[in-house]
Amino acid sequence: MLASCAPGGAQPAQGWSGTVLNNDGILYAASMDGKVVAVNPSTRNLEWSYTIVASSSSSGFMSCGQTSVPTAIYGTPAVDGNLVYIGSYSGKVYALSTSARSQNLPFPQTRNGEWHYPRTNEVIGDIVGSPVVSEDAIYVTSSNGKLYSLGKDFGDLNWESDVLGEKLWTTPVIEGDTIYVSTFDGHIYTLSTETGNLLPVSFEAEVGFVSSPVLYGDIIFVGSFDNKLCAIKIGDNKLLWEFPGGRWFWATPVAKEGVVYAGCLDGKIYAISVETGKELWEFDTESPIVSSPVLMDRIAVVASESGDVYIFDTTTEPKDKVMTPVKTIFVDALIRGSLYCHEGIVYIRAQDNCLYALDIDKGNVSWKLPLTIK
Repeated sequence: MLASCAPGGAQPAQGWSGTVLNNDGILYAASMDGKVVAVNPSTRNLEWSYTIVASSSSSGFMSCGQTSVPTAIYGTPAVDGNLVYIGSYSGKVYALSTSARSQNLPFPQTRNGEWHYPRTNEVIGDIVGSPVVSEDAIYVTSSNGKLYSLGKDFGDLNWESDVLGEKLWTTPVIEGDTIYVSTFDGHIYTLSTETGNLLPVSFEAEVGFVSSPVLYGDIIFVGSFDNKLCAIKIGDNKLLWEFPGGRWFWATPVAKEGVVYAGCLDGKIYAISVETGKELWEFDTESPIVSSPVLMDRIAVVASESGDVYIFDTTTEPKDKVMTPVKTIFVDALIRGSLYCHEGIVYIRAQDNCLYALDIDKGNVSWKLPLTIK
């Protein structure tokens, strides 16, 4: 009991945050122990880190009183200029200044644009999806079923939507002045980015949606709970087509040049025609695919949960609709977070709390950096 009161007794926060590279050449991610980290990939140095904590209080005989433990972070940070935005599983949204955090100054440094929402001890519900940044606002979904719009400069509440579902764990997507949100009960809601009001163009299915939506032209792609990838033309009240998988299409699909690439929990990556919904090719990784594929030029990069990362040349003709990877790179850790590709390097924050850089041309792990700071 006494040991549980010590700061060192806190359990790992965990989560499956992805990585993002900013224009300043710095990688940002969230660690397994509740830290937002900044890494210089050129020097392989950890530039700074900031621990996001969830505070709780207890009372009674032999209680520890107020305690703070690191909170899990599931979303990928969004970076805009010198600010890093992240939502926490403890129910708050944070804006972190790269300048203030590199100096390890007390948070929040308001003169540097730092804030958190809500500003009080209240929370808005567990945040699982990633924040989305527009020109003047941050959008984030919450487990309380609402979508929030916050001002980028001070974190003021622009608006909060009505309850859209029992819980919202997905990441919204913005197109122009419209924001699209998928829900577990089978809705694709469209809302005004300006007011948060529901727009008349929405879609309702008989089965709930498990993945975040992605837009390609005027088509929305989203995975459903009945093991299908669904294509919905904006404005239509019926599916354009649906493609069956062996299990959920949990990972958000990606689309390019008339092809949608969808990873499935059945272990397969599917390449599907955007126009017809017909399978072009597939490959079985023999392990669930939790992370979204990433595309770079003619290359598709697919990671299985077990740690195998497959490199495909999308211009290669498959044999009997089975594609063969040109390279396979093994990461000795589970992979659940989103990947990031830049100039022939794939960056992955794996579940062993390490950041990996994979060289596509050489087909190997270029370097590995532990994110745990003791």
